[in-house]
Amino acid sequence: MPEQVKCPFCENSVDSDTERCLSCGAYFTEPQLKEIKFKDFGIFFAMQLLTFGLFAILWFFINFRAINNLTVNARDSLKFKWLAVLLGISLLGYIGYILSDIKFSHGVAVIVAVIQHLIGIALSYRVLKIIQRYTRDKYGEILDLNPYYIIIFSVLYMSHFIDTYTKRVMNSHDYFSFKSPQGVALITVLAILAVLAGIYFHLT
Repeated sequence: MPEQVKCPFCENSVDSDTERCLSCGAYFTEPQLKEIKFKDFGIFFAMQLLTFGLFAILWFFINFRAINNLTVNARDSLKFKWLAVLLGISLLGYIGYILSDIKFSHGVAVIVAVIQHLIGIALSYRVLKIIQRYTRDKYGEILDLNPYYIIIFSVLYMSHFIDTYTKRVMNSHDYFSFKSPQGVALITVLAILAVLAGIYFHLT
């Protein structure tokens, strides 16, 4: 049994190993996802640009153990592992395509890109749900997820969510805004990528 100590803010009894006082809601330490690497949105965003989107795939594998350690039930862990397997298969297929002399039509290329994006959406959603349940169990806070942002921005929304995790937990009603610098940057990049994709398909 944990030792009982007094909360320094309201002086009610709390467990010595607790992260938050259940009486007054005060946090004893800042909520963090310590084991996750590359949490900074700016770094994630820059690496995505430099690697043409491949960094997100590496990010999932780099943080596989850290994310799996956050799971609070076997079902979430199993779903996350299966999605990671699908991501690995898609990565191997992408590498094989680059190394081979086979050239697919634009239609096939678009289908492959859509499938990879759907895997990214599914993985981002699963990671966010894992974090949401972990936060509920550890800190007693329910973090809202925006499904539209997950569908539109996928891994970028996930990265921004993790980067602002401490603030979200301590201010659970502080939502992501398109008017924020991050929001403007995301919309700008999406517009640029759409234009570049249009130019590429027109030229080829």
